[in-house]
Amino acid sequence: MKVNFNDEQGNWCLWGQLVGLWARKMLPRPETAAALVKQMTDHCIKGASIDGPPDLKITFYPSEEDGSLVLMLPTRNMLDQALKSTNPGEFYPLPVFYDAAYTASRKAFTTDENTLFIACRIGEYIINQGG
Repeated sequence: MKVNFNDEQGNWCLWGQLVGLWARKMLPRPETAAALVKQMTDHCIKGASIDGPPDLKITFYPSEEDGSLVLMLPTRNMLDQALKSTNPGEFYPLPVFYDAAYTASRKAFTTDENTLFIACRIGEYIINQGG
């Protein structure tokens, strides 16, 4: 299951703000996919959708509250989809907000470079999302 919205700089900023509101408990955390899409739409995030049924349960893992380390692992399907996200000679599909941080042009990867880059991105995400 995945959260989707249009890959636009403004949407990424709005998504980050929404996550911050949940983390600070300034906005109730949605409990279903339908409620999440509504909050995203109400927060002016364009193209909000969830891969899954409207009654799909949403679970949050705030690791700092109990002092535990939470490592969110991708599913096998998520890994398989990541490996299919680009083909040799294509650019890795980074969200558009990364363009503001880098001035060099995007590089087209070989199959091996793409596989290694995806592994690094997954590993970096897991570490940075841990408590």
